[in-house]
Amino acid sequence: MLVSKSHILLVTMALKALTIIVLMFAVTNPVSAQRNKGNVQQSLDRATDIVIDGKLDDWGDTLIYEYTTQNLRYHIKNDDDNLYVAVRVNDKDRQMQIFAQGLAFMVNTRGKKREGPTVYFPVADRLALRSIMSADNDDRPDDMRKGALKAIRAIYVMRFDDVLDGQISLENTYGIDAQATLDTTDAMCVEMVVPLERLGVSISDQDELAFNVKINGVMVPGSGSSASTMRRGYPYGYGYGYPYGYGQQTPSKPREESGVWVKAPLARE
Repeated sequence: MLVSKSHILLVTMALKALTIIVLMFAVTNPVSAQRNKGNVQQSLDRATDIVIDGKLDDWGDTLIYEYTTQNLRYHIKNDDDNLYVAVRVNDKDRQMQIFAQGLAFMVNTRGKKREGPTVYFPVADRLALRSIMSADNDDRPDDMRKGALKAIRAIYVMRFDDVLDGQISLENTYGIDAQATLDTTDAMCVEMVVPLERLGVSISDQDELAFNVKINGVMVPGSGSSASTMRRGYPYGYGYGYPYGYGQQTPSKPREESGVWVKAPLARE
């Protein structure tokens, strides 16, 4: 069968148009992109009436982004004064990793995938946890995670211009807040808030920022999961392994988990 040049031209043009549509969808579909290596968004989502209590009802009870490497879902929003992040983790091994080493929320105000001001949470007090989980404690919880929640005492911060690196109280004067809960589905839910002024940015800025969300920790080659990598310990000096007796020997050169990056300017009205 003979095919005319005009027919070939029309088919070629149609294929090119289809390719452009597919590429446009891949770039503008943040949910698909965020499941893997991150995404560039037009802007963050606008926050409305968020209360930092570890309960995610004010997030619509659905976190729209997924970081499959660490089995977590998350969302980042802002209002005129604050930056908010919410994380939900269903996997219990990953939950224990959070209790051991914390979630890390990092912001690079230059829009680079590099280190910047970082909030780590939760920080549990080991002595308090030991007391809570003691066999002599009549109120000892059966679930170790519930004991760990009761032992949370602080937030850890790094690389802020006007806050010294180290632990800060849950009730601090910097406006940095964080809370964690276990919800009715047995998922661990964490919320954090960081004032924009702590980051040296304002709602009027149009520059793109870079955000990194991850469960803090390192990966053991061949282990298949970082849930067994806790020998390095807390970034804030809590020693070795899970503070509750979990973990395996770490190799001499462990690799930190990279987290998921989001690049976007702040949302405005």
